[in-house]
This record gives sequence, structure tokens and C-alpha cells, in this order.
Amino acid sequence: MKFQLRQLPRLIVVAIGVGIVTFFFAPPMLMAKLLAPSDIPGYRMAHAWAWTIAKIVGVTASIQGSHKMDPEVSYVITPNHQGNVDILGLVLTLPVKFRWVIKKELLRIPFFGWGLGSTGAISLDRGKGRESVKQLQEGLSKLGNGWSLLIYPEGTRSPDQDLLPFKKGPFRLALDRKVPILPVTVNGAFKLLPRKTLLPRRG
Repeated sequence: MKFQLRQLPRLIVVAIGVGIVTFFFAPPMLMAKLLAPSDIPGYRMAHAWAWTIAKIVGVTASIQGSHKMDPEVSYVITPNHQGNVDILGLVLTLPVKFRWVIKKELLRIPFFGWGLGSTGAISLDRGKGRESVKQLQEGLSKLGNGWSLLIYPEGTRSPDQDLLPFKKGPFRLALDRKVPILPVTVNGAFKLLPRKTLLPRRG
């Protein structure tokens, strides 16, 4: 991990702030999931979580072309993955409701994973190819009623902001369900938080 000693004070402040906010939001998100059949409450709280975290780390996001997206249409959303900061940008700016397709390990993170699970995220075990395909197919049932699925076709973060080879899963999913693919280009996230870097830059 890249880290400089002069960054320590800000790293401590950011780490404490993110921890407190995540600890605060996770229980009500989990409770909403248990009490309400809809994922809407958890999704809205996830938006509030992302907004608060962005304020803490000093990150802002904007979107171009949102007028081309219909919030009543279900999409398979396929953004590039430059770094963890782009997650905040996608949550804060995309005008459509979506559920993440994520790696299974994320759900095991205390509080963060609980909150993420409350949004209806679909977890995949990347070490088990056939099982992942089955889980992805089950994700078809979560499309519709204005809900979309967001899948990183590269499968992981780019080490140098160049695109990695695409996986076939997202495109097969769109074809099977006959829903449109919504390609999204993320710019700037790599500069704010490159892979193997602990502290996001402001920007």
C-alpha cells in the first residue's frame, strides 16, 4: 500500500469518520431489510451513506448524459472500474435504481457488508465458476420494475486505469433477459484513489 507519513493525520480522520458513518448507517439499513420487503429503504440509506462519505474524504462527482437514461427502464449497467472512489460516484449520480453484483467477500465485512447486503446486492463466488453463473442467473429475477443491475465487466479494478478484458457474464445476462445495456464511463477515480493506495485525494 502506498502511504506517506505526512498523510497520517488525514488518514486517521478519514478512517475514523468512515468507520463512524458506516457503523451509524448499517444497523438501520439491516433493520429495514428485515422489516420491509422492498430494497428501496436500504437503497436510499446507501445513497445517504455515500453522500456523507464523499463529504468526509473530500470527493465530488458529476454526470453527463443522464438525460439519455430512463428511470423506468431496467438496464444492465456496465461501468469501467478505476478504483473504490468510483463506487461513490455511481451511487451519487446515476438517476436509475440499481443493485450491485459484487464479490462474496464484501458481505463478510462487519457493518459495511451488512449495509451492502440490505440494498439487494448479488454476491458472486469468483472462485467457483459454475456457481457464479448460477448466482448471476438468479440476478435476472431482480431486474424489472425500474431496477437495474450494475456489473463491472472487467471483474476487478484496473491497475493502471486502462480497460481490462471484459467478462462475458454481463452481456449474456442482458441478452437472456432482453434488457438494454447501459455503458458508463468513469473518469477521474483512478487519480483520486489508485489501486493499492489507502488515502483518497480530494477532488
